Amino acid sequence: MNSLPKIAKSNLSEQVYDSIRSSLMEGRYQPGERLTIASLAEQLGVSITPVREAIFRLVTERALEMRAATSIHVRRLTPAELREIQTIRHHLEGEAAACAALRIQPKALRELETLQAEFTKAAASDPVEASRVNREFHFRLAEAAEMPQIYAIVEGMWAQMGPLIHLYHLNTPVRVLVSGDHGHYPLLRALAARDPEAARSAIQADIGVGTVMVEWLEANEPA
Repeated sequence: MNSLPKIAKSNLSEQVYDSIRSSLMEGRYQPGERLTIASLAEQLGVSITPVREAIFRLVTERALEMRAATSIHVRRLTPAELREIQTIRHHLEGEAAACAALRIQPKALRELETLQAEFTKAAASDPVEASRVNREFHFRLAEAAEMPQIYAIVEGMWAQMGPLIHLYHLNTPVRVLVSGDHGHYPLLRALAARDPEAARSAIQADIGVGTVMVEWLEANEPA
């Protein structure tokens, strides 16, 4: 069972929402996994009401689905849905990377380089941590672009596909994840060179690797 950090008393609904949403982004839940309001409330140390409010928000955002009043599940994306998300990410994160190449500050670039080193270390032994750091890398890139609308849209995409990205890290050979050919490295070089088109191409190529997740869904889709 996943263990979530206890929530402080102020602004409970928002904090509960942020906690569950972050767990989805980080792949702490499996596609199709059933969640219960009572269990989440116990883990977070809060009452049922803020958890219920957070669940309703996440259902509206299509990160969770409610099949009955007490039946809440992590959504299983269809191949078509994931392909659409990949297309959106291709264009929006590509534009964000191009803008980041022109705007990124040295400190932010160093932070991205540190995150990539952390990802390489985590990928060898901790898929959950690898998923978290990978997400953080992409979000920091979007922050460096200084495009808050793109950031918000991309964040919503990650809430839906986080569980699948975790499965990707679980099922991809470690040698691929820790390879010097990983897609983040050409991106980092493009950012350092302040080359917007190279940055765009690098992040789009990295996102394109997600095609294997679409293929996996197609192969395992119920008849």
